Amino acid sequence: MQRIGMREKSIKRMDEIITFYSNLQGVLAIAAFGSNAHRERLDDYSDLDFLIFVDEDSKAGILSQVARLESLCSIQGLQIVYGDAVQLLFADGVYCDFGIITPSQLSAFPHGAGKYLWQRLDWEAVDLSAQEPAPLPEDALIRDALFHLYCGLLREARGETAAAFYEVQVVASQRVLALLEGDGADAFSPFRRAERLLPQGVIGELMPGYGHTREAVQAMLRHLSPAQSTPLYQAVSSLLGS
Repeated sequence: MQRIGMREKSIKRMDEIITFYSNLQGVLAIAAFGSNAHRERLDDYSDLDFLIFVDEDSKAGILSQVARLESLCSIQGLQIVYGDAVQLLFADGVYCDFGIITPSQLSAFPHGAGKYLWQRLDWEAVDLSAQEPAPLPEDALIRDALFHLYCGLLREARGETAAAFYEVQVVASQRVLALLEGDGADAFSPFRRAERLLPQGVIGELMPGYGHTREAVQAMLRHLSPAQSTPLYQAVSSLLGS
């Protein structure tokens, strides 16, 4: 997939989006998050993550005008989910994932540290410090992983291969990855940047693919061996061996 030059194109598009929204009545501020806020991390494969802060009375009208962003570039895909979260793909490959919210809504959304790109001079800015979900302690990660491994083995035994894949190689592997990554794990998903934190072989054995649930369980049990004396670990091990 060739996306050479997309970093510069995305930055330019963000500037155009700022110009578009800063000229709308009721827009209070525009704030960037993720690599959009920390441009040293922005690359050709990054999306644009940002929030448009609006006053309560203007929110519905501003949401109804999202499609007008086609004035910047034709739109290849657009949807609004959960009432105010926008996913937008421009035809040139710039992908935007943003929200149009009131300042009071910010506290309801876990988020990393943000950065204001524009704000009204007469508006009192809200704090954009990180509000990340608290990491689960090690014993909780192990326990939750073991429960999902057990459930996945039951699904596999019933012939529900896809459901087993989800329980083991998605949910349980998420817990095991967080365990292995430790303090380096992304606060929102240990799948993010896992390849930079762990050897490729380890990731591959946790998620060997559809139809390989039992192999994944075996690998995860090795990484969960500190709990091997617990009844729950032994129950998973017994079910795997049956």
